Amino acid sequence: MFLCSIRRAVPAIPAVLAFTAVHAAAQTPAGSLASQNLRPYVHVFIAYAVVIALILGWVVSIGRRLSDVERKLSDES
Repeated sequence: MFLCSIRRAVPAIPAVLAFTAVHAAAQTPAGSLASQNLRPYVHVFIAYAVVIALILGWVVSIGRRLSDVERKLSDES
């Protein structure tokens, strides 16, 4: 019984070790975090804001047109 559970666990060991190594490599020292800033990425944030505003405007436009169509359909019947 114990041997059977070990045989199932052995293939997972490389995956666990790889995940642990990647997770450990992603950690940065506390001092370097304080020196990082997001100023070089301002254009990316602006681009996302513009895209989100355009999508929201598009959704509002569709809602208005849909309500116009519904109103016209209710007037006809």
